[in-house]
Amino acid sequence: MAEINPNYIVAVAEQLSFVSAFLGGISATILVTIVVFTSEKKSVNWIVSSSALAACSLLIAVVAAWRLIILLHPELSIKVDTGIITVLWASMLIGYAIGFLSLIVSIGLSGWLRSRRDGAITTTIAVISILFFILATPFGV
Repeated sequence: MAEINPNYIVAVAEQLSFVSAFLGGISATILVTIVVFTSEKKSVNWIVSSSALAACSLLIAVVAAWRLIILLHPELSIKVDTGIITVLWASMLIGYAIGFLSLIVSIGLSGWLRSRRDGAITTTIAVISILFFILATPFGV
């Protein structure tokens, strides 16, 4: 990996920590709401799984972002190994990407709880969102 400016890493980490915390909260809310919802539909199991993956992945992104911000602070009195920065950077980006995509999957599946028509609409919107995310994301570079 090419050397990335620590100021850039901190700026990205600050933004992703806020976004990931917000989206993680939404994912956890969906998860709890769907767990309480009792239905025999297969989509419930998939929504629960994707919401749990989203919430956990986004929390990993938040913690990695916070650690990056702490370790790259100019007033930190200890020397930080670049290996740990690389691991935290990758964890933050991967956690965010998996969490975001899993949240979109949860939203896409949610329509199937109501009807085939609503399921087709929400799935189509989710697929478009996933394509946009993949095409618009610079993958942390």
